Amino acid sequence: MTEIKVPVISTEEKVGYVVRWYKNEGDEVKEGEEIAEVMIEKTTLHVQAPASGKLKITKHQNEEIRQGEIIGYVE
Repeated sequence: MTEIKVPVISTEEKVGYVVRWYKNEGDEVKEGEEIAEVMIEKTTLHVQAPASGKLKITKHQNEEIRQGEIIGYVE
């Protein structure tokens, strides 16, 4: 399994939330494909699939997240 992590935008501890997932749990994703949108300190970031495979979501829409945190996996 490959971890899907929130991008790091600062050396300071930043908190945000998952805005939305573009794919559903169990969907096939391709490496480099945009699969989620997150908001960190008023900055919207697009998360890309780090590998190809099936998506497993661990942090859902509107859940609090931190920079570098795992929000899902590609199996």
